[in-house]
Amino acid sequence: MTRNRNRPCHRRSAWFVALLCATMLFASACTVQLAPPYDQSLIDGIRGVSNDIMEMYASTSMGVAKTTFGQRVDRYNQIIGRADALALQSQNRPVADSALRDKAEQAIKQKLAINPLPTSMSDDALTMAANECADARHVPRMPVLPSFGPLPGSGQQQSQPPASALALTQISRAIALLRDTDCAHGLNGAEVAANKGYVTHFVAEALFYENFLQR
Repeated sequence: MTRNRNRPCHRRSAWFVALLCATMLFASACTVQLAPPYDQSLIDGIRGVSNDIMEMYASTSMGVAKTTFGQRVDRYNQIIGRADALALQSQNRPVADSALRDKAEQAIKQKLAINPLPTSMSDDALTMAANECADARHVPRMPVLPSFGPLPGSGQQQSQPPASALALTQISRAIALLRDTDCAHGLNGAEVAANKGYVTHFVAEALFYENFLQR
């Protein structure tokens, strides 16, 4: 008789445990979906391309002649390709939960208050340098596509690419400008230093944003 009375309690306990496990699994799944899209491979990639860029600056910091441009063009193109690939990797991740993203963007604004954003690189400057390079190489001119940004007229936060993706795009554009200027005229030390200051800012911004997501 005692065994029969305990059997329903045992069944209710088993049912409760199963329900608790299912609830925990569901909560875990939600946590995975809402977790920050932190990606160590992206940080490693940004650091790697940053090292390549700094080596390039070091080799051109005293000025270079356009007659030696052929020795550098492959390095320029490799850096631009890697920066573009990293920008896509950053952009094509699940969107971080809005609270974390707001905190990251607010932290960047506070950082910019101390270290202001450099003057934006215009599409006109890029187009002019690209056209001069094309003329110097005697090849047809190609239009320079503008950098991506939030969708026009959209107030939705997910339409805004991550700060690291935008920063990596600026890095790619800056190296393209340096490459095309080198192609058409060569480079002097002041041009290299100005480009380095611009790129260094955006490398720091990309790493800051990605490291913030790790917190």
